Amino acid sequence: MTPDLDSRIGASLTLLEDFLARGRAQIPHDARLLAMAYDGVAEFSLGGKHLRSRLVHISAGDVVGEGLQAATVFGACVDLLHGAFLIHDDIIDRDDLRRGRPTIHAAVRDEYGDAHLGTSLAIVAGDLGINGALQLLLTSDLADDVVRRGMRLLSSAAHETITGEILDIAHLVEPDPDLEQVRLSNHLKTSEYSFGTPLKLGALAAGRDPASMKPIAHALGNAYQAADDIAGAVGDSEATGKQTAGDVVNRRATLVTMRMDPEQPTDPQALAGIIRDVIAEGDSHLADARRLIDETELAPGIRENLHHITNRIEGMLRTHA
Repeated sequence: MTPDLDSRIGASLTLLEDFLARGRAQIPHDARLLAMAYDGVAEFSLGGKHLRSRLVHISAGDVVGEGLQAATVFGACVDLLHGAFLIHDDIIDRDDLRRGRPTIHAAVRDEYGDAHLGTSLAIVAGDLGINGALQLLLTSDLADDVVRRGMRLLSSAAHETITGEILDIAHLVEPDPDLEQVRLSNHLKTSEYSFGTPLKLGALAAGRDPASMKPIAHALGNAYQAADDIAGAVGDSEATGKQTAGDVVNRRATLVTMRMDPEQPTDPQALAGIIRDVIAEGDSHLADARRLIDETELAPGIRENLHHITNRIEGMLRTHA
């Protein structure tokens, strides 16, 4: 990873911060809940590791001029969209912690002593972020064709994520969902907007065919989800910033929990075997990703940075091995 890449990501974050600040500046002084919604969206989208904006700029490569402007806008959009999805995801998963801090619905609930108020505000705060990601692109100075094609990718990402979340919710009431169903919902609700859309947007900014990045994104996204499912099952709150073993406690359908017997407690030896199986699944996807990165026609810098992302995911897979 190069300092220039970090500076380009920083430009996307500055653009996003300014966009959100302009929206907040229009809030009446007595509209505290609206201000809390804006502040929550800003915290969730401007914090974190910024993997998605990083992927945009990695895929865009050493673009300049209008290409760099497009990558900067796209990077801001995907981080804002991610922040919005996190807010909604925390409601669905009943998570009170995110990055070691109270989630929006939990913070409002605790301040006002009203759980319904907290949930209600978090829902519309997430909506504010999703709409903001689209508005940010629509009000940019990018060429109309670039805006139109970018909107198509962003709106498709939102649709797939929402579909995946609905399928994930359905696992709570469906009798015995299988691993393939879980893999499908994982791909739709996480992999596409986290990897597919950013890599495609970066290619669009660089004037390449966005579809060329789809196979790489699919493999990386699946490996990332395997690592995330391991963390959700065995990671503690200090490491993950979320509830310890939250996926197990809340009976979420993941690559780890679907390998457990819901009627029997999982002993440490059996759990270790399950984790090894999920790591092996993630490793298979990483092998595919490395092969695809090498086979796809890419500039050397793009290829190098994609391999760096692959190595980071491999490290995540083995954190809890």
